[in-house]
Amino acid sequence: MSSIAAFRPLKNDQNATAEGQTMTWQQAKALIFDMDGTLADSMPAHYEAWQVAAQEFGFVFTPERFQQLGGVPTRQTLDILLREQGLDLPRERIAEVKESAIDGKLTAVRPIEPIFEIARWWHERGLPMAVATGASRRNAEITLTTLGARDWFPVVMTADDVSAHKPAPDVFLRAAEGLGVAPADCAAFEDTDIGLEAIRAAGMQAWDVRQPVPSPSD
Repeated sequence: MSSIAAFRPLKNDQNATAEGQTMTWQQAKALIFDMDGTLADSMPAHYEAWQVAAQEFGFVFTPERFQQLGGVPTRQTLDILLREQGLDLPRERIAEVKESAIDGKLTAVRPIEPIFEIARWWHERGLPMAVATGASRRNAEITLTTLGARDWFPVVMTADDVSAHKPAPDVFLRAAEGLGVAPADCAAFEDTDIGLEAIRAAGMQAWDVRQPVPSPSD
């Protein structure tokens, strides 16, 4: 991948696939969604915000590395990048610049279809749903409110709610706990390899939204 276009999500006529698992929509007792790149077309905005910080402070964040670190919280991502590049830079200041750069972009974020429609369909039918994201609480609230979907998710777990982040399963386990549903009875949606690893580690059915997913009415 060599450009921001690499982070564009599925087209509207695509769906998602499960990884060799047999739970049907009817068997799942709850759905858990990643946010950035799964429900929200926000990855290009986050990449652009990272480039603002990278140019100001003199580190490199390539499109390929950005894709690999999708779902990792800002400060943890920064720790990884600076360690890899042997740089000693002001981490907190860089994180502040990145977060400031993303602020004005989140209110223009659009939903990703058809994953957003899957969430809408099940919300209308009363299935318990949660969000499990590597974003901050503040960014998650802004993004979900912008999408008009905040009320769909009684449980929203963020990077601020766990100490071990994806690929650790903690954020997904906390989401299931908040819904009062056993992890084995949950299906979860992700757009990154580390996110899918976290779902599997949580003992949930993993759906990779980069591949076709059946519509909820199938």
